[in-house]
Amino acid sequence: MYRVHGDKVIRRRTNYREENDIQKYTKILKEDFGNMCGYCGKDFNIIKCPYQKDHLIPEDIAKKVGRLDLLTDYNNLVYTCRVCNRNKWNNWPFDNVDKIHDDKVGFVDPATDEFDEHMMRDETGRIVPKTQVGNYMYKIFNFSNRLTEVWWKLSVISKEINEIDSILEKEETVDGLKQYWRLHRQFDSFIESLKKANESI
Repeated sequence: MYRVHGDKVIRRRTNYREENDIQKYTKILKEDFGNMCGYCGKDFNIIKCPYQKDHLIPEDIAKKVGRLDLLTDYNNLVYTCRVCNRNKWNNWPFDNVDKIHDDKVGFVDPATDEFDEHMMRDETGRIVPKTQVGNYMYKIFNFSNRLTEVWWKLSVISKEINEIDSILEKEETVDGLKQYWRLHRQFDSFIESLKKANESI
């Protein structure tokens, strides 16, 4: 089993200037989330698709309970891909902003250690739930119908290609070149499958 975010650890910084416009948080949010979707782990350095900012506690709920501070609270923002953001949107099982889950339904902040307790990747790279809350999120984000294992493999292959690049810079070998081109062909094949499935947008 693997973490949804691989070897990246997502944490929001604690030292930042409070803003009244969430667009002003774009730079630090991108940095804190490692330019990766907090929910599905899609790496925007590899897969070129629009990023968005999700309110973990949705705007409608925050307004409904009179917590307007949550609309611009940096700690309520998640850097996300468009698909995850659209799937989650205003989904929230409670009329309460002090509880994000009840061990059965709800969400987990991907910028916490707790996220790993509920969602993981299996040996193929597919996102799978580990708990009832994980299962709730799994259904909301529609992970069963998305190519979560493909962009995971793209991330793994990209890392391997970079490692081989550094080796080939020092000493070019036939075996190294064969492995290099094999990985490139796999990488291109996965990118093509994402394009066909429209997952890159």
